[in-house]
Order: sequence, then structure tokens, then C-alpha cells
Amino acid sequence: MNANIFAKASKIAAECGSAYFGVTDEDGCPSVSTVTPLKTDGIFRVYFSAGLCGNKIKRLRRDKRASVCFQHELNNITLVGEAQILTDFETKKNFWTGWLTEHFPEGENDPNYCIVMFESKRASLWVGDESAEFLIKDLLTVQSYCGLLCKWCGYRESNGCGGCAETKGVPFHGECPVAKCCIGKGFSHCGECEYLPGECASPDCKRIDANGFYECGGCKETSCGKLYPYSYRDPDNGDNPPGARVEMCRAWKDAGFMCADK
Repeated sequence: MNANIFAKASKIAAECGSAYFGVTDEDGCPSVSTVTPLKTDGIFRVYFSAGLCGNKIKRLRRDKRASVCFQHELNNITLVGEAQILTDFETKKNFWTGWLTEHFPEGENDPNYCIVMFESKRASLWVGDESAEFLIKDLLTVQSYCGLLCKWCGYRESNGCGGCAETKGVPFHGECPVAKCCIGKGFSHCGECEYLPGECASPDCKRIDANGFYECGGCKETSCGKLYPYSYRDPDNGDNPPGARVEMCRAWKDAGFMCADK
């Protein structure tokens, strides 16, 4: 498994207009319903509305374990984790959108209205011609400086590679300039650097030109020039989709903030 399937799965989850949500009913049997995600944070968290008087919430109060499944064409993303019921006004206000009045006629102040936050613990992915199963805590363990997933790298065993982080940036193919830069700045990974390629508004972002290279103007402007060529400009060994390892670095950074808050 590499960062590519993570980026693809995150994109599918963000673009799906509906998802299947599974809980455990009163008899200990699975109960599945369709929900409309209001927000997704990659494959890590899913937010949707629910009625406090409904069976979904009653069952979650008894057992917070749950599952979410996104399906698009032949792609399938199954997430298993736990759900929290959020009833504070600020959260409900932030997620409120006009069409919810069909279910909660009193608006964001409707006493039956609440937000469910599902948080993944493990994932099973089938995206394109790739499949992967893993624990979220393993995915969010920093494994490299640039965002590659060394834990699941096919070269690790075949080339006797100790891994990027373990070898301090000198894996089987030699010293890595991205790792050297990161170590020199005192960072544990590129996600901590202000020059990590950011969200791009360029219409050429992630578009592939006639020579197989990725065209982009915006991302390059925010990059130090070391990670960018590997992630966006290498048609043979780079990311597909472009920027996949950048998204992984960003997830590691966000996970670090969440752990610090706790």
C-alpha cells in the first residue's frame, strides 16, 4: 500500500453524496441505513445529521461502535470505528444547511436535531485495482519524511531497506534530499514545514501534459522545490494522483495537533 490509495479514497469519500451507516440494534444484529455526509475529513471522520428521537441515535447511545461505507462505481471504502452524538449549539449551527429543514422544521434550534461524528479506527479499501486493510493508528504513524508509507513499501523487504525514518533519510537507494532538508530544519516530516505544497487554485493542477508530466503553477509557488518534483512531476515514480504524499504529510500534521489537544 502507498499514499496513492489513501488520496484516492479520501477524494471518493469527499465526493460521495451518500454513504451507508451501520450500527448494532437491540437484538445485537447489524442495522444499516443511508446517510448524507455533511463533511468528511479524509477517511478519518464523517459528519452527518440525525434525529435524537430516531432509532439510529437510540442504538448509538447503547453501543457507539459503528461502520461507514462509501461506494462509487467499482470502488468501495469501508470504515469501522465509533460515533459520537454532538448536541451543542455551535456545532449544530456550523453544520446547518438549508435542505435540513425537510427533517428539522424548526431549523438549527430544532430540539430533535443533532450531529453524528463518526471516527474511523480501521479501514478496508478497494480503489481501482488496489486493495488495502489497515488500522488508522498505523496509517497516522509517521513513517517517512516526505509522506511515503514505508511500513507497506514493497521495496522494504526485497531491498533490505530499513525505512526512511529509521535510516534517517538514507534508504536503499541512497541519501534522500527531501529527508536531508527536513532533518536539517528539525522537522519529523514535511507536513511541519511552511513550504509544504498547499491547496491549489490553478486549473492546471494535477493535469497531465502530453509528455506525462503534471502541469501546475499554484502548488509550485508554495513549495520549497524538493518535495514538489517527487510528488507532482515524476510520471514514473511520483504520486498518482499527484500530491498524494503531500496529503499524507498533512494528515500526519493534523493528527499531531489532535493528539496535542487531547
